[in-house]
Amino acid sequence: MLQISFIGPYYERNRSQTIQMKVTEIERLLERSDISIVEEATGKILATENMCISIYNDLGVRTYIGENPNIPCQLNNLKNSTMKEYMIMADNAPTHDFSINFNNGIHEQGMYFYGRSTLINGKPNYIFVISPIKLLDSTVFVLKRQFGLLALVVFSVATIVAFILSKRLSSPITKITNSAKKLADGDLSVDFEGNDYSEVETLASTLNYATQEFRKTDELRRDLVANVSHDIKTPLTMIKAYAEMIQDISGDNPEMREQHLNVIVDEVNHLERLVNDMLTLSKYEANVFDIKETEYFMLQQIRATTHLFLALDLHFEIHCDPNLMVVADEIKMGQVLYNYINNATKYVGNDNVIVIKADVEGDLVVVSVTDHGIGISPDIIDHIWDRYYKIDKNYQRSGSSSGLGLSIVKAICDASGSKYWVESELGVGTSFFYSVKKAK
Repeated sequence: MLQISFIGPYYERNRSQTIQMKVTEIERLLERSDISIVEEATGKILATENMCISIYNDLGVRTYIGENPNIPCQLNNLKNSTMKEYMIMADNAPTHDFSINFNNGIHEQGMYFYGRSTLINGKPNYIFVISPIKLLDSTVFVLKRQFGLLALVVFSVATIVAFILSKRLSSPITKITNSAKKLADGDLSVDFEGNDYSEVETLASTLNYATQEFRKTDELRRDLVANVSHDIKTPLTMIKAYAEMIQDISGDNPEMREQHLNVIVDEVNHLERLVNDMLTLSKYEANVFDIKETEYFMLQQIRATTHLFLALDLHFEIHCDPNLMVVADEIKMGQVLYNYINNATKYVGNDNVIVIKADVEGDLVVVSVTDHGIGISPDIIDHIWDRYYKIDKNYQRSGSSSGLGLSIVKAICDASGSKYWVESELGVGTSFFYSVKKAK
């Protein structure tokens, strides 16, 4: 389209320059004495350039005429008065020449008229040339036709390609949208399909990952509800039963009433531990607490924690340098140690021995709690950090445990950046570890 818009001015300028150059060439030829050579050379120029020429002296008498046999020369139709006006225009022009574009009244064809005032053999002369511009019209017509056909072809191909691409792109997006609606309705079995486009494939992969996480969360929710319901229902049932026994049986028997009240108090304490551990775990997992690191003696923390279990028939072997100091949040890491020991009390071996060590490893202090109990199977060892996961699937409620201890350990260590792990051998025992920074 740009080519069609600018070809007119460009062609006219180029054509006028060519005619002016040919007039200069003819002007030089006319200064030669051999008239036969002049006419032959001039005839070739006129035929090649498709133009005719007339030359007048200063008196207005035509001294030379050169015509193209293929076209009639309109210079023959010029009136003397018109010719004299053109001669005056050439004399008055700054460059002593001028040009005019006009249409042939007969064929409505574009024409180019050029006039020049010059000296030939020292005498003033006037050269006038006319040439049709039919090439421009035909060229523009061809270009317009080509442009129209090309535009039609390009538009058709672009429409087909756009339709194909839109189908390829919209089809998986439509499927993803439908799957997303099912997911929003609670159907966690949906699968998001991608295609060859990386963006769509990435979107599908991300949504599939999100769906998997939703499935895990939903499974965890069901397990959590089931386990919490069990842990809450059991003490409530016990409390209700013993309260009714006091009401109906032991109300007048002080000794029996005291036993029943002790059971109720124990169950209330268990409920309190369960609720407190649930609140603690929720707080840690939500990261709504601050880690306040201080320096403290490791042995003092170990002894203070084991002192909480003096009522149990256990023997603690402690291996720790009395002067060993660590840098950590004393309260939170003390809770980690407490939960490790509390877990060991449930699976302690027949020797009733729990071994606690604090070993220096470079810039870290690794604390371990070991029991000589039944051990943990390799198949389930990765799940022990989950909420309410029990090594023994025959669920038995522990009187001193909420089932959230190791989950709390995981949450605290993740938040504080401490490493934690477990090593176990069936029939031999289990060791739980965590690390803290050694004081400088």
